[in-house]
Amino acid sequence: MNPPVGERSTIRHFSLMNSLLAVLNASPHDSTESVLARYFLKHFDHLDQLNVYDVANECFTSRSGIRRFCQSIGLDNFSDLKSYAWEWERHRNQFVTYAAHEDYRRYLADAIEKTIRQVNRVVTDEFLDELARLLHRAEHVVILTSDFSSMSIRQFQQSMLYLRKIVHIITDSTGDVAQLEALGPRDALIVVSEHGNYARAVQTALPHATVPRALITVDAPYDLIAAFDYALRLSSEPEASGRTAYAQYGLTYVFDLLHNRYYRLFEVA
Repeated sequence: MNPPVGERSTIRHFSLMNSLLAVLNASPHDSTESVLARYFLKHFDHLDQLNVYDVANECFTSRSGIRRFCQSIGLDNFSDLKSYAWEWERHRNQFVTYAAHEDYRRYLADAIEKTIRQVNRVVTDEFLDELARLLHRAEHVVILTSDFSSMSIRQFQQSMLYLRKIVHIITDSTGDVAQLEALGPRDALIVVSEHGNYARAVQTALPHATVPRALITVDAPYDLIAAFDYALRLSSEPEASGRTAYAQYGLTYVFDLLHNRYYRLFEVA
């Protein structure tokens, strides 16, 4: 089954799985929201076969309660929710492929070492200083990324807070997309886009925006990279899609380096 046609936002690539996980993590365990989120996650591998009457009965709620739940996470109705059944196989394949190695310790160690060497080759202190200065002078900083890439970004968000710089994050399931329209020349937008999909969405949504834009990517096309004021491409060759060492560890390393340069420039001096 293919993804539903059309996006709910030119910025946000809606992910039902991530939205359900967000509800599960944020809601009281015995609440209707938590019960429904847990049920849909448990049955995600056959989501398109679910019957609304069965769901209502097993979750001790009503059809209208299910509809309200769907609308609360940005969907129109239960049928809309079922149309995202394709996510299970795609995401499962990504995680299985990442883990399916006979000598996983050696594979992962080699992949991480290769990633760090590559990042050290392409990421200069001069570039990091430019990016750090952009963040320092910006009144508002927004980072746009996917939920799957957001863990290292959230750690960076916390680390920057201790340097007195507030960073906003927008992902598939969290953050206020509307704030992007208010960004101007005294702000900064950083797009973390592994293969360029989010970056293209930004270019489409904000074609005339004056906000300085930076792109950090694994292997986005070079014509897309040229549209940004600042750009960092971690790999010179196209990488596999899905969960990779570049995405898992390369991005974390880059943002640790950026935090260090910001600290050296604006905290130690």
